[in-house]
Amino acid sequence: MVVAVLAGLVTVSVALGLLFRLTRGRARRVAQKDEAAITGIDLGDEATLLQFSSTICSACAATRRILSAVRDDHPAVAHVEVDVVTRPDLVSRFNILQTPTTLILDRYGVPVARLGGAVRRDVVVAQLAGLLSHPPVSTQ
Repeated sequence: MVVAVLAGLVTVSVALGLLFRLTRGRARRVAQKDEAAITGIDLGDEATLLQFSSTICSACAATRRILSAVRDDHPAVAHVEVDVVTRPDLVSRFNILQTPTTLILDRYGVPVARLGGAVRRDVVVAQLAGLLSHPPVSTQ
């Protein structure tokens, strides 16, 4: 009986861990209620990568590097990093529960996608594709 209970707990824990791992770094469309422009940040000409970070965040530096590289390849894209302590209004508005969290904003500051956890470059670029009117700058 005890072995069966332990085996069940291990199975549930592994399943939850795999589900959590699969959803990190994936983009999801922002809900209708969040579709209002963000004010108080410098927006890019075509899109903005808004990264929520904290001083104790271990994955924030890697996310910063990836988002900065994407910005360097796309001159019309801005990368803005916000410390969750300095903008509690945005943290509350977008229910930021983890750092890093990245919002992809259109040219007007309206959120169109959200990525929780460390980002992957290919996912960010794919989400930006519909917002950009110019191809990326060559990195050769």
